[in-house]
Amino acid sequence: MATRVPGISAPRRRVVPGWAVALVVVAALLVGVGAFLSVRALTGVDVPDAPRGLRLDERSGRLVASWEPVSGASGYQLVRDDGLVVYRGDETEAVDVAVPAGEHTYRVVALRGDASSPPSEPKSVRTGNGWGVYAPLVAQFPELLPQAPDAVAAWNDARCVRRYSGGRDEVGPSETGNGRVRTVFVVRCTAGAVDRPFGVFWFASKDALNAEYSRSSATSRPVRWRHGTGLIDENGRGVFKITDDPARELAMIVVLRTPAQDVLRTVDSMPI
Repeated sequence: MATRVPGISAPRRRVVPGWAVALVVVAALLVGVGAFLSVRALTGVDVPDAPRGLRLDERSGRLVASWEPVSGASGYQLVRDDGLVVYRGDETEAVDVAVPAGEHTYRVVALRGDASSPPSEPKSVRTGNGWGVYAPLVAQFPELLPQAPDAVAAWNDARCVRRYSGGRDEVGPSETGNGRVRTVFVVRCTAGAVDRPFGVFWFASKDALNAEYSRSSATSRPVRWRHGTGLIDENGRGVFKITDDPARELAMIVVLRTPAQDVLRTVDSMPI
């Protein structure tokens, strides 16, 4: 039995009316629904439709993809295999110049601001042998050089192979070289016959190109050609810089004199 202390009343229990409880529940539901609708407004309304009609055209050393435009899209992404973005822009056609040989799957995504559509239906294609990551360099000379290792160029049916060895100052005593990388990529070519050799060198920087260029200056005579300056040494080896096109200023043309070709006449006839 509880004991009551004299002078102190027992506490009264506050009874909350049922209508107040119902009002709180309704308010909470309205807040939840409003938040849900706000999220839908932010994430769902501006998402573009998935692109349709993806088409793949395998060409020599490259892949051309095209698709139908999406209403309201500000751009597109072409994705190869497991998420490699090979194109981002506002066109509905893209070229994957660095696709390696083999089986590949492509998807395209439409963009609108920061929103991305679901990916298109995937399309698969088998591609042939190409220049790989160096394809954009070879593409600087679309007529002079074949755009795939097993193809021929438009100019004189030229054929080319990649040179794997480094330059003279790049090869060190160990299998890893001496660490001074100057040359990025080299192709050696023949213009229709083995006695018409030439090559193209790409360098890591203008300093690297000039270092290689000056290596021949002591025993060479300077010449002018259609696209810049050159040097021809006593053995008939000509090296030529491209000085009128910044996009190709890190490339150097090399032409060897043979009974079948004159160095200066050959380099001036190249479609550069």
